Amino acid sequence: MNFRRMAQIEDRRMATYERKYARKVLSAIKEQGEYFIENQIFKDTLTPVLEELYEKAMSDFLQRQWNQLEGGTVTKQGFFIDRWAVWREVFRATKLATKITNINKTTEETIRRIVREGSEMGLEFWQIASDIRNKTSGKIGRKRARMIARTEVGEAVNLAKAKSSDDFESETGMEIGKIWIHRGAKDPRDWHVAMDNGTAIKKQDRWSVTDPNTGVTDLMLHPHDPDASAGNVINCGCQAIYVRWKDDE
Repeated sequence: MNFRRMAQIEDRRMATYERKYARKVLSAIKEQGEYFIENQIFKDTLTPVLEELYEKAMSDFLQRQWNQLEGGTVTKQGFFIDRWAVWREVFRATKLATKITNINKTTEETIRRIVREGSEMGLEFWQIASDIRNKTSGKIGRKRARMIARTEVGEAVNLAKAKSSDDFESETGMEIGKIWIHRGAKDPRDWHVAMDNGTAIKKQDRWSVTDPNTGVTDLMLHPHDPDASAGNVINCGCQAIYVRWKDDE
């Protein structure tokens, strides 16, 4: 398959996940706002949404990346399916749990700040409730839900692809390369666009990615590298595509 055609297919698939889970994230955060208005306590409604996002996106792209690398090669893919399930479960219970806790903490702190500041200003309850709804389900809430969905889909996809390529490499002994693909955005990061030059680097090598807004340079194994700074990760829709490496190509 033409490489750019493959990238377009992957782009559309990621966009589908982003749209689907932006709606679900918005619904979860809206429910958190309404529950707080009614009960004055915070409720976690986001965990099942993001657990589902990671389970489905990771499962999908683990398989897709393997198939792209495999081509006509006969491999023991079935052996890795069970290992992938264990890997996803460990990720869910550790790193994903921490991510969800942090997102919920931001939401709860925002709601409690609205209540505190509204009370200090002498606002009536309906006015405070209206402000909570605006932050959780209005324009601001919708924008945040889209950002969360795009960020988390990007991380799920890139982690899955990296894992799949690792296992393919260990199974076949083939050397693997990778190409950075920038996806469309309303406000694209020019420095991420520059990474998308159609040139593969070896899988173990890192991209040097400098955020001009902060001056921070991250050495990234792939888009959404968990060690990268927030400016190179949040709301990023880039992906890596892994390919078989050939010294003469």
